[in-house]
Amino acid sequence: MPTLVSRFQRSVTQLNRLFASEIVDRLDSQVTGTQMYMLHYIRQSGRCRLTELAEKLDVKPSAVTVMIDRLVKSDYVVRTHDTDDRRVILVELTPTGIAILEKAQAMREEIVGAYIEKLNPADVQTTTEVLEKMVLIAQENSKCHGRHSR
Repeated sequence: MPTLVSRFQRSVTQLNRLFASEIVDRLDSQVTGTQMYMLHYIRQSGRCRLTELAEKLDVKPSAVTVMIDRLVKSDYVVRTHDTDDRRVILVELTPTGIAILEKAQAMREEIVGAYIEKLNPADVQTTTEVLEKMVLIAQENSKCHGRHSR
């Protein structure tokens, strides 16, 4: 019998996957879920190294190179060289990449909003407050262990 913790984790993970899948399905472009994740990460970072992306995705740098090639071809990101070390390749979002993320965010709000409307408002309020408290606890834990939250 699953514990409350495992049920909670599974539910949050499934919701995120279902929302992400629905967003990718609705987008007019050919962006995969992994590519959307990469675009989000690049946006948070501003610019990031290919090796950093590979570590974040837990894949080999060559796999990231292939994915970035597709994003460059779609005009979602551009490659640049680090001004301090020309050997280092950085990627950053283009205006088209920013636009697709903004479109995805608007879709996410629409999708989540449609599901929330089917729930009891008091349940939504309580759930939101609990999740916000968990975020604060996780951020504090992250600070205590020397990690930075994004």
